[in-house]
Amino acid sequence: MSVLERGLQSPTLDKLEGIANDIGVHPLTLCIYACTAGASDAEIQEIKTQVQRELEELIRYDLNAQ
Repeated sequence: MSVLERGLQSPTLDKLEGIANDIGVHPLTLCIYACTAGASDAEIQEIKTQVQRELEELIRYDLNAQ
């Protein structure tokens, strides 16, 4: 854990999932938290809106690809 905290290594997705489970949050919550550190409430809301829109676009794309 200390090598991650010191920025010496980046976590794998499996490690990120393990950390999220250990602290009781969804792995995406942990990612968003890391990406919004120091952001204002308005900036966080903008990011959440963007993520929601992009998820909807990916779902539509996936449905059209089938």
